Amino acid sequence: MADGGFDKLEEQDRAHHERMGRGSIVNGNYYERGDYIPESDLAKERMLKGGVSVTSPRGAGIGTVKGRHVDTGKIGVTWADGSFGSYHASELTVVSGSARRTVTPPKPPLTFLSYQDMISLPDPEWLIEGLIVEQTSALLFGRSNSFKSFLGVDIACSVGTGHLHGSWHGAAIMDGGPVLYVATEGALGVAKQRIPGWYEAHEIPEKDRQDAVTLYPQEIALDDDNAVNDLLRSCAINCATREGNADWHDPSFAFKLVVIDIFGASMMGPETSDETARAWVRNINRIMREMKCAVLTIAHTGWADETRARMHTHFWGSFDTRLKAEGDKDSLTTVLSVDRHKDADSSGEWGFRMDKVTLPSCQTTLVPRLCDEVEVKQKRRVSGKPAVALQALSEALIDKGRTIAGPNYPSRPVVTLEEWRTMCQRHGLTDSDSRDTQRKTFNRAKTTLIERGLVKQFDNHAWKVEADE
Repeated sequence: MADGGFDKLEEQDRAHHERMGRGSIVNGNYYERGDYIPESDLAKERMLKGGVSVTSPRGAGIGTVKGRHVDTGKIGVTWADGSFGSYHASELTVVSGSARRTVTPPKPPLTFLSYQDMISLPDPEWLIEGLIVEQTSALLFGRSNSFKSFLGVDIACSVGTGHLHGSWHGAAIMDGGPVLYVATEGALGVAKQRIPGWYEAHEIPEKDRQDAVTLYPQEIALDDDNAVNDLLRSCAINCATREGNADWHDPSFAFKLVVIDIFGASMMGPETSDETARAWVRNINRIMREMKCAVLTIAHTGWADETRARMHTHFWGSFDTRLKAEGDKDSLTTVLSVDRHKDADSSGEWGFRMDKVTLPSCQTTLVPRLCDEVEVKQKRRVSGKPAVALQALSEALIDKGRTIAGPNYPSRPVVTLEEWRTMCQRHGLTDSDSRDTQRKTFNRAKTTLIERGLVKQFDNHAWKVEADE
């Protein structure tokens, strides 16, 4: 029998009494065949139906009757803590409805938010106004020689010394504080040239440089739970040492911002793996939650698509903010633009001149300076179905892209129109099952993208236009 021999009491009451040799129930009366059962106990047994709440003198708290065992006659009870036991009817006391309502429930393993809890949460605050929100994840991506790492150092040092000047190129730093810079490659240059050069260019006093930016000069596996445990513990110890207390285990507010430079060396698994992506994103969220900080990750653009970072789609979609750097190494200029804020206006572009700075050691480095003379190109934005088609082309180039030699083809990957159209259907360009409607919708989106200068087509192939074309 299911439920370990327990079933509904009503269905077994008569059979139980007959089998135990105690008598039978006829028209509500009990007739003795053996041991006498007091009418009060018999009445209690009638009340002990499945679903009734009971208490036990043994201190088990409030429980719910599951049924009566067909062989022993004992009452099965599931208690509030999840345990189960069987008892004689005389051991149990039926709890009234009013008493059940006053029972304190156990603490649930997960915390849910009511509407009042939701509206009582603190409002999001900018770490740097218009650029990065406190306790969120941001991505700064760009191709080689776009000066993205110099911009990362600039952002880190601005937050670390925010108490001195209160802004990043005029954008308010609401609440600056210590920054952890994880240099997974080129750490020596960051340590000896880029960070000191920024301090020199901004005339930061020696005493204010000590704890503004802390460097971790090697790779880190953010897809590995043990490595993240070590990171959080090290941050807690660093904070306790810095502030002169003995709280070695709590990493809360150890750093205001953590910068990961560069993305590709921040994991053990391949950056195109779904398993790696999910573990990495989960641990980035854990770092933000436990340290109560923002995390800025710096990454290269894709091989076939310079409109997005080279990473698995799960990485790409996880960031609260995406920033794009577009640099010109010949003119020593770069433009930083907001590609997306999840929950804020996704506008904002800044043009920088990369100034050469000489250190006391006679080494040189570059430091970004806001410059109105740097042309900030307006983005050729699209929305709706053309935007879906453009994203589908990006995915198709990653999946199926190949280079074709010829005078009318670019030196980068292209895909066939059919490969692009198939990816558009996967992205939901249209809900229609009609092949004619699908074809017309695709052609309209393709035409818009070509007219905007975002896509080029030759013969039966298409590709995305470079930002500087």
